Amino acid sequence: MIRKYETSTSTAAQANRVTTPVIATMMIGLLACSTGCHMVSSANHAIPAHRLDPSLFDCPREDLSPIPFAALGQQPPDEHVIGGDDTLSIYVYGVFPPDQDATPVQQRAQAINQRYYPPHGAVVGPSTGLPVRVHTDGTIDLPLIGRLNIAGLTIPQAVDKITEVYREEEVLKEGSERVTVGLLTPRVKRVVVLREDTPATNVSLVFPETNDEIHRGSGEVIDLPVYENDVLHALAATGGLPGTDAAREIYVIRREASMSPQAFNVKELNKACAQGCQSANPHVIRIPLAARACDPLTFTPADIVLNQGDVLFVPRRNEYFVTGGLLPGARIALPRDEDIDVIEAIAMSSGSPGGPLGLSGAVLANGNPGYIKEATRVMILRTLCDGRQLPIRVDLDRAMKDPKERIRILPDDVVMVYQKPSGSFLNVTMNWIGGQWIPNAFLVNAAD
Repeated sequence: MIRKYETSTSTAAQANRVTTPVIATMMIGLLACSTGCHMVSSANHAIPAHRLDPSLFDCPREDLSPIPFAALGQQPPDEHVIGGDDTLSIYVYGVFPPDQDATPVQQRAQAINQRYYPPHGAVVGPSTGLPVRVHTDGTIDLPLIGRLNIAGLTIPQAVDKITEVYREEEVLKEGSERVTVGLLTPRVKRVVVLREDTPATNVSLVFPETNDEIHRGSGEVIDLPVYENDVLHALAATGGLPGTDAAREIYVIRREASMSPQAFNVKELNKACAQGCQSANPHVIRIPLAARACDPLTFTPADIVLNQGDVLFVPRRNEYFVTGGLLPGARIALPRDEDIDVIEAIAMSSGSPGGPLGLSGAVLANGNPGYIKEATRVMILRTLCDGRQLPIRVDLDRAMKDPKERIRILPDDVVMVYQKPSGSFLNVTMNWIGGQWIPNAFLVNAAD
């Protein structure tokens, strides 16, 4: 009996010695398999964020300040310079109009409800004489002297020239001439303003992760009088500066611009401007509305002048970053006037990648420990100017102490949060223990 008992005892011990390694092997295999993609990643091939020079990427948004908006308008001359399509009021006593002693007076007025800005010029008031339109070549027709060129002259200079010509033709006697010239309606430039920002005055507030893809632009045709035919007056007449849903830049498209689809590409124009502000199409001018204080303006006074048939285009802003991994998948709009770093981007995604409650309070719903160890690895996929992708690795533990680790998020970045191998192993282990599968297996073996 004793030998039989000893034999059975040794057999049980041998079984326990065999079963324990098998169970341990199964545990390690299950833990390794259950960690999935959280342990296997391309983190080793990514560049640590703190090793990247911030100057490799674009200028921080917070370093940009609005340009002096007066630079968007032109400086008018002290006196109006006569040009083609001006409408003048001219009076020559005894000649124009003939046989009329009474002085003709032209009444001018502006409509109260006007769509064009302004429809009849900026000056309102009576003017002496008859209306005479200046031809496109700068000439006018007057009785007895025929066609007279007055282009490039001011109003006083035009009076002197008309008086001199009538004296030379012996129509007027020296000392008895009475000539008056006034500006009845200045010449205007008709331009088109196309805006992709919100035209309505009502502002709707949405969550950061909500993208408003339904949008309606606006367009207006306006007549700008000479010396006010510039970007500043065109914006003021059509709603003011671009809103936060528009880019901090505008485009002037000349009438001579090519009509091919490649002639106007916002991304290509921005890339060309970043490389020296030389656009492939010289008739499309990019005017930034924000710049660094130390940088000079990238446009000339001639660029902001709008001519007949030009188009002023206000593009919509399309700047997003994408989240993934342990974060809820979303496409989130970036703020226009401020920078956000990787920690702020995670907060904007409205998801908790870790913490005692895990994802969406799984510990309370399922009774498991969830994510005891929070996720601290972030992978950022960034698209470079030449189309290549740059993987960047961020350690959130280090980012709490090292500002270099808190890399800025740029448009089109893909932000993915993962577990480190050690954290993933710990979380999975605690979840298995919380499920009471491993303790039960050990209890069964111990009872045997």
